Amino acid sequence: MSKICLKRILILAGIFIFFSPAGFSKDQVKLPGWLTDPGEKTGRKTVLFVFGHFDDDSAVAGTMNMYLRSGWEVHEVWVTTAGMDSFWYGTRESRTAEMEAVAQITGIPAENRHLLGFPDRQAVKHLPEIADLVTELIQKYQPSVVITCAYEGGHWDHDSTSLAAEVASQRVNFYFERFEFPTYNRTGPKLFPLRFNHFIESYGPPQYVLLDDEAWAIRKKVRYGYKSQWFLMWPEGVIYAYRHLMGRGEPMRQAPDYDYTRPPHPGTLFVQANIVGALRGAPFSEWENGVSQIPEISRNHH
Repeated sequence: MSKICLKRILILAGIFIFFSPAGFSKDQVKLPGWLTDPGEKTGRKTVLFVFGHFDDDSAVAGTMNMYLRSGWEVHEVWVTTAGMDSFWYGTRESRTAEMEAVAQITGIPAENRHLLGFPDRQAVKHLPEIADLVTELIQKYQPSVVITCAYEGGHWDHDSTSLAAEVASQRVNFYFERFEFPTYNRTGPKLFPLRFNHFIESYGPPQYVLLDDEAWAIRKKVRYGYKSQWFLMWPEGVIYAYRHLMGRGEPMRQAPDYDYTRPPHPGTLFVQANIVGALRGAPFSEWENGVSQIPEISRNHH
């Protein structure tokens, strides 16, 4: 074989290795276009995540990491202080310390972390104020993408994030895309109705953010960082390990047009079920009363 032929083979092999998927994934972040197009079109490469508690970010930590590595400005908003000063749920101080330690892992700077300070489990009593504050933050930072918990009836603190983003979309003077991720709901089979990190299917199928190696590693570190919430982090870890092996990643979808004056699904909501959980026996009227105080929602659905 001539030296010229061997040189050509080596050059072609090098090009193949460089442009192969395995080589590409180490150098380039590949967020799906539906998450980045809003920023590309508007020039506002800012994303704002709204969470109910310190630990909700574990469900989308990989996506947050990929946004950061893509050069986006990433903000996170925490509706409640989290922590009920109990053995199971941790204290406010310990939960805040966990969040701050996790923020060091994810790389979110302190000035981009916004704590609204409402008491854990009490968001339903402050829905108008939460909507006002989230709207102010969205108006200030003008994100092209806002990502919240889904409206599921699993926990009013989670549901308040979805509601607040919807209200903000009607109040601010610019457009942004809304996406959501699942926490938990009660739409599974009768024998075991709890669906953990699965969307309510009647609102449409999920899409998935496929994580690269770095984002997957960050996601695991975040999950380990919320030690006080081990009873949630363990099943979440099992579910996401399965999804990772199946090549799916973190579930997310465009936020549906919810009617917040009605329950998100028929039957007993998780917050209403008399079982061990963050809330027990919470009537839907409690949520309905809070929503009725928000003009944009009550006007559009009555």
